[in-house]
Amino acid sequence: MDRLWCILLGYAFGCIQTAYIVGKLTRKIDIRDYGSGNSGATNAIRVLGTKVGLICMAGDILKGLIALIVASYIFGYDQKYLLLYTGIGAVLGHNFPFYMGFRGGKGVAVTIGIMAFMDYRIFLIAGIPALIVLAATRYMSLASLLFVTIFPICTAVFYLGQPHGLEVTLLSLFFTVMIYWRHHSNIERLLKGTERRVGEKVLIKTEDQKLAEKKQAEGKALPEDSLPPKPAKVKKAKKSRKAKKRKRLRRNRKK
Repeated sequence: MDRLWCILLGYAFGCIQTAYIVGKLTRKIDIRDYGSGNSGATNAIRVLGTKVGLICMAGDILKGLIALIVASYIFGYDQKYLLLYTGIGAVLGHNFPFYMGFRGGKGVAVTIGIMAFMDYRIFLIAGIPALIVLAATRYMSLASLLFVTIFPICTAVFYLGQPHGLEVTLLSLFFTVMIYWRHHSNIERLLKGTERRVGEKVLIKTEDQKLAEKKQAEGKALPEDSLPPKPAKVKKAKKSRKAKKRKRLRRNRKK
Protein backbone atom coordinates (compact mmCIF):
# COMPACT_ATOMS: atom_id res chain seq x y z
CA MET A 1 0.00 0.00 0.00
CA ASP A 2 2.94 2.33 0.74
CA ARG A 3 4.09 1.92 -2.85
CA LEU A 4 0.74 3.13 -4.17
CA TRP A 5 0.69 6.14 -1.84
CA CYS A 6 4.18 7.07 -2.99
CA ILE A 7 3.14 6.93 -6.66
CA LEU A 8 0.10 9.12 -5.96
CA LEU A 9 2.20 11.58 -3.97
CA GLY A 10 4.72 11.83 -6.80
CA TYR A 11 1.99 12.17 -9.42
CA ALA A 12 0.49 15.16 -7.55
CA PHE A 13 3.83 16.98 -7.66
CA GLY A 14 4.54 15.93 -11.25
CA CYS A 15 1.28 17.46 -12.48
CA ILE A 16 2.63 20.94 -11.73
CA GLN A 17 3.46 21.88 -15.33
CA THR A 18 6.09 24.61 -14.99
CA ALA A 19 6.65 25.33 -18.71
CA TYR A 20 2.92 25.34 -19.47
CA ILE A 21 2.19 27.77 -16.62
CA VAL A 22 5.11 30.06 -17.49
CA GLY A 23 4.16 30.01 -21.19
CA LYS A 24 0.62 31.11 -20.34
CA LEU A 25 1.82 33.84 -17.96
CA THR A 26 4.61 35.30 -20.10
CA ARG A 27 3.46 34.78 -23.72
CA LYS A 28 -0.17 33.70 -23.33
CA ILE A 29 0.53 30.57 -25.39
CA ASP A 30 0.18 26.83 -24.96
CA ILE A 31 3.82 25.77 -25.27
CA ARG A 32 2.71 22.38 -26.59
CA ASP A 33 1.67 24.09 -29.86
CA TYR A 34 5.28 25.05 -30.58
CA GLY A 35 8.68 23.44 -31.06
CA SER A 36 8.68 19.75 -30.25
CA GLY A 37 5.07 19.88 -29.02
CA ASN A 38 5.58 19.11 -25.33
CA SER A 39 5.69 21.03 -22.06
CA GLY A 40 9.21 20.05 -21.11
CA ALA A 41 12.12 22.28 -20.09
CA THR A 42 14.12 21.78 -23.31
CA ASN A 43 11.17 22.89 -25.42
CA ALA A 44 10.69 25.86 -23.08
CA ILE A 45 14.29 26.95 -23.73
CA ARG A 46 13.69 26.83 -27.49
CA VAL A 47 10.31 28.57 -27.45
CA LEU A 48 10.46 30.97 -24.49
CA GLY A 49 14.18 31.74 -24.53
CA THR A 50 17.15 30.54 -22.49
CA LYS A 51 16.51 32.54 -19.31
CA VAL A 52 12.83 31.67 -19.05
CA GLY A 53 13.52 28.10 -20.14
CA LEU A 54 16.09 27.62 -17.40
CA ILE A 55 13.53 28.83 -14.85
CA CYS A 56 11.16 26.14 -16.17
CA MET A 57 13.92 23.55 -15.91
CA ALA A 58 14.64 24.58 -12.32
CA GLY A 59 10.93 24.24 -11.51
CA ASP A 60 10.79 20.73 -12.98
CA ILE A 61 13.94 19.65 -11.13
CA LEU A 62 12.56 21.06 -7.87
CA LYS A 63 9.22 19.28 -8.12
CA GLY A 64 11.00 15.93 -8.44
CA LEU A 65 13.31 16.84 -5.58
CA ILE A 66 10.54 18.11 -3.28
CA ALA A 67 8.35 15.06 -3.96
CA LEU A 68 11.17 12.81 -2.70
CA ILE A 69 11.87 15.06 0.29
CA VAL A 70 8.23 14.75 1.37
CA ALA A 71 8.31 10.96 0.84
CA SER A 72 11.53 10.68 2.89
CA TYR A 73 9.91 12.52 5.82
CA ILE A 74 6.95 10.14 5.73
CA PHE A 75 8.68 6.81 5.04
CA GLY A 76 12.36 7.44 5.77
CA TYR A 77 15.33 8.35 3.55
CA ASP A 78 16.77 4.83 3.76
CA GLN A 79 13.68 3.39 2.01
CA LYS A 80 15.17 3.92 -1.45
CA TYR A 81 12.61 1.76 -3.20
CA LEU A 82 9.76 3.95 -1.85
CA LEU A 83 11.62 7.07 -2.96
CA LEU A 84 11.83 5.63 -6.46
CA TYR A 85 8.12 4.82 -6.47
CA THR A 86 7.54 8.48 -5.61
CA GLY A 87 9.87 9.43 -8.46
CA ILE A 88 7.97 7.21 -10.87
CA GLY A 89 4.75 8.97 -9.87
CA ALA A 90 6.41 12.38 -10.42
CA VAL A 91 7.56 11.41 -13.93
CA LEU A 92 4.13 10.02 -14.79
CA GLY A 93 2.50 13.24 -13.56
CA HIS A 94 4.92 15.36 -15.57
CA ASN A 95 4.55 13.31 -18.75
CA PHE A 96 0.83 12.57 -18.49
CA PRO A 97 -1.01 15.31 -16.52
CA PHE A 98 -4.70 14.37 -16.32
CA TYR A 99 -5.96 17.98 -16.65
CA MET A 100 -4.00 18.58 -19.87
CA GLY A 101 -5.27 15.63 -21.85
CA PHE A 102 -2.29 13.54 -20.63
CA ARG A 103 0.05 15.63 -22.84
CA GLY A 104 3.04 16.81 -20.83
CA GLY A 105 6.81 16.72 -21.01
CA LYS A 106 9.44 14.00 -21.34
CA GLY A 107 10.60 13.70 -17.74
CA VAL A 108 14.33 14.43 -17.95
CA ALA A 109 14.48 17.45 -15.60
CA VAL A 110 12.22 15.69 -13.08
CA THR A 111 14.51 12.65 -13.18
CA ILE A 112 17.52 14.90 -12.47
CA GLY A 113 15.83 16.10 -9.27
CA ILE A 114 14.90 12.55 -8.29
CA MET A 115 18.39 11.22 -8.85
CA ALA A 116 20.06 14.15 -7.05
CA PHE A 117 18.09 13.46 -3.87
CA MET A 118 18.11 9.67 -4.01
CA ASP A 119 21.89 9.28 -4.35
CA TYR A 120 24.29 12.13 -5.14
CA ARG A 121 26.95 9.63 -6.22
CA ILE A 122 24.79 8.32 -9.06
CA PHE A 123 23.79 11.88 -9.92
CA LEU A 124 27.43 12.93 -10.33
CA ILE A 125 28.56 9.80 -12.16
CA ALA A 126 25.70 10.11 -14.65
CA GLY A 127 25.63 13.90 -14.79
CA ILE A 128 29.26 14.73 -15.55
CA PRO A 129 29.52 12.66 -18.79
CA ALA A 130 26.10 13.98 -19.86
CA LEU A 131 27.28 17.59 -19.39
CA ILE A 132 30.45 16.85 -21.40
CA VAL A 133 28.38 15.42 -24.26
CA LEU A 134 26.02 18.41 -24.10
CA ALA A 135 28.91 20.87 -24.24
CA ALA A 136 30.57 19.02 -27.13
CA THR A 137 27.51 18.39 -29.31
CA ARG A 138 24.81 20.82 -28.01
CA TYR A 139 22.33 17.94 -28.33
CA MET A 140 20.20 18.00 -25.16
CA SER A 141 18.45 14.79 -26.21
CA LEU A 142 21.73 12.88 -26.59
CA ALA A 143 22.96 14.09 -23.19
CA SER A 144 19.63 13.12 -21.59
CA LEU A 145 19.74 9.61 -23.06
CA LEU A 146 23.30 9.09 -21.80
CA PHE A 147 22.26 10.35 -18.36
CA VAL A 148 19.44 7.83 -17.95
CA THR A 149 21.51 5.00 -19.48
CA ILE A 150 24.09 5.32 -16.70
CA PHE A 151 21.40 5.54 -13.98
CA PRO A 152 20.40 1.82 -13.75
CA ILE A 153 23.99 0.65 -14.18
CA CYS A 154 25.12 2.67 -11.17
CA THR A 155 22.04 1.64 -9.21
CA ALA A 156 22.88 -2.02 -9.78
CA VAL A 157 26.49 -1.46 -8.66
CA PHE A 158 25.54 0.39 -5.46
CA TYR A 159 22.33 -1.37 -4.40
CA LEU A 160 22.28 -4.99 -5.58
CA GLY A 161 22.83 -7.18 -2.52
CA GLN A 162 21.16 -4.68 -0.18
CA PRO A 163 17.56 -4.90 1.13
CA HIS A 164 15.18 -4.24 -1.79
CA GLY A 165 18.28 -3.91 -3.98
CA LEU A 166 16.82 -5.84 -6.93
CA GLU A 167 13.59 -3.84 -6.72
CA VAL A 168 15.54 -0.57 -6.65
CA THR A 169 17.53 -1.62 -9.73
CA LEU A 170 14.43 -2.63 -11.66
CA LEU A 171 12.66 0.60 -10.69
CA SER A 172 15.61 2.62 -11.97
CA LEU A 173 15.13 0.93 -15.35
CA PHE A 174 11.68 2.50 -15.53
CA PHE A 175 13.22 5.96 -15.92
CA THR A 176 15.53 4.74 -18.69
CA VAL A 177 12.77 3.02 -20.64
CA MET A 178 10.33 5.92 -20.18
CA ILE A 179 12.77 8.58 -21.35
CA TYR A 180 13.98 6.50 -24.31
CA TRP A 181 10.33 5.98 -25.33
CA ARG A 182 9.49 9.68 -24.95
CA HIS A 183 12.57 10.55 -27.04
CA HIS A 184 11.86 8.16 -29.92
CA SER A 185 11.33 11.05 -32.36
CA ASN A 186 14.54 12.71 -31.12
CA ILE A 187 16.44 9.47 -31.71
CA GLU A 188 15.12 9.35 -35.28
CA ARG A 189 16.21 12.95 -35.88
CA LEU A 190 19.63 12.25 -34.35
CA LEU A 191 20.12 9.35 -36.77
CA LYS A 192 19.02 11.54 -39.71
CA GLY A 193 21.13 14.49 -38.56
CA THR A 194 18.13 16.82 -38.27
CA GLU A 195 17.91 17.11 -34.48
CA ARG A 196 17.81 20.68 -33.13
CA ARG A 197 20.73 21.79 -31.01
CA VAL A 198 20.56 23.84 -27.82
CA GLY A 199 20.40 27.51 -28.76
CA GLU A 200 18.23 27.08 -31.85
CA LYS A 201 15.19 29.20 -31.04
CA VAL A 202 11.69 28.57 -32.36
CA LEU A 203 10.01 31.61 -33.93
CA ILE A 204 6.49 31.79 -32.51
CA LYS A 205 5.05 33.79 -35.45
CA THR A 206 6.32 31.23 -37.96
CA GLU A 207 4.91 28.41 -35.83
CA ASP A 208 1.56 30.24 -35.57
CA GLN A 209 1.28 30.40 -39.35
CA LYS A 210 2.12 26.69 -39.69
CA LEU A 211 -0.46 25.83 -37.03
CA ALA A 212 -3.10 27.93 -38.76
CA GLU A 213 -2.41 26.24 -42.12
CA LYS A 214 -2.53 22.80 -40.50
CA LYS A 215 -5.89 23.49 -38.82
CA GLN A 216 -7.28 24.91 -42.05
CA ALA A 217 -6.27 21.73 -43.87
CA GLU A 218 -8.10 19.72 -41.20
CA GLY A 219 -11.21 21.87 -41.73
CA LYS A 220 -11.23 23.44 -38.27
CA ALA A 221 -12.58 26.94 -37.71
CA LEU A 222 -9.97 29.46 -36.63
CA PRO A 223 -10.22 32.96 -35.20
CA GLU A 224 -9.51 35.66 -37.77
CA ASP A 225 -6.38 36.93 -36.01
CA SER A 226 -4.73 33.47 -36.18
CA LEU A 227 -5.13 33.08 -39.92
CA PRO A 228 -2.30 34.06 -42.26
CA PRO A 229 -2.90 37.38 -44.03
CA LYS A 230 -4.88 37.13 -47.25
CA PRO A 231 -3.29 38.52 -50.42
CA ALA A 232 -4.65 41.95 -51.36
CA LYS A 233 -6.98 42.04 -54.35
CA VAL A 234 -5.61 43.87 -57.41
CA LYS A 235 -8.07 46.36 -58.88
CA LYS A 236 -8.29 46.47 -62.66
CA ALA A 237 -7.67 49.81 -64.34
CA LYS A 238 -10.79 51.18 -65.99
CA LYS A 239 -9.36 54.41 -67.42
CA SER A 240 -9.32 53.16 -71.02
CA ARG A 241 -13.03 52.21 -70.92
CA LYS A 242 -14.05 55.58 -69.46
CA ALA A 243 -12.00 57.38 -72.11
CA LYS A 244 -13.79 55.49 -74.90
CA LYS A 245 -17.20 56.38 -73.45
CA ARG A 246 -16.26 60.08 -73.32
CA LYS A 247 -15.18 60.05 -76.98
CA ARG A 248 -18.49 58.48 -78.00
CA LEU A 249 -20.45 61.13 -76.08
CA ARG A 250 -18.48 63.94 -77.74
CA ARG A 251 -19.13 62.49 -81.23
CA ASN A 252 -22.86 62.23 -80.52
CA ARG A 253 -23.02 65.86 -79.37
CA LYS A 254 -21.28 67.07 -82.52
CA LYS A 255 -23.79 65.21 -84.67
